[in-house]
Amino acid sequence: MPPKRLRTAMENGVLNVRCRRREELLRLYGLWCWRMGLPMVWFEARSGNSRLSRVRMDLFTTPARLSARGHAALIAVSARYVAARQGSISAYSAVWDRVGPEAVAEFSRLVFRTVRRAGNYELAAQREVAESPTERVLPFPVARLA
Repeated sequence: MPPKRLRTAMENGVLNVRCRRREELLRLYGLWCWRMGLPMVWFEARSGNSRLSRVRMDLFTTPARLSARGHAALIAVSARYVAARQGSISAYSAVWDRVGPEAVAEFSRLVFRTVRRAGNYELAAQREVAESPTERVLPFPVARLA
C-alpha cells in the first residue's frame, strides 16, 4: 500500500513533498504520472526551515506540451498567488517560487486543473521515424549499353 501522501496525490493530482522522504515520493509519483499520462505537479519547501513553498509542474510524463492558450491560462492563474518575477513557465514545465503556506495547496491544484483543461495542451511534435536503408536509395537511370 502506498504512503498516505502518495495516495492523496493520486486522488488530488498534486503531491506535497514537504517531508523527509522527498526523493522516494517524487520517484514513485513521477512513475505513476507517467503510467497514467498525467502532468506531474508538486510543491516543496524552498529550504529546510522555510515557510514558503516552491510549486513545480512537469509535462515530461505526458505526450503533450502547453499550447499558447495554456501558457496564458497559467500566467493568469499564477498572477493571483505569485509575483510575476517569481514564476517561470515553458512549454514543458513551470516553477513558481515563494508561494505562501496558506495558498500553496489551492494554487497547486489550480495549476493541475488548468493544465488538464482541453485546449490548454497539445501533442508534442513526434520525432520522425528513421527511414530504412532501402528507402534512402535513389533510383539510378540505367544507361543503355551500345
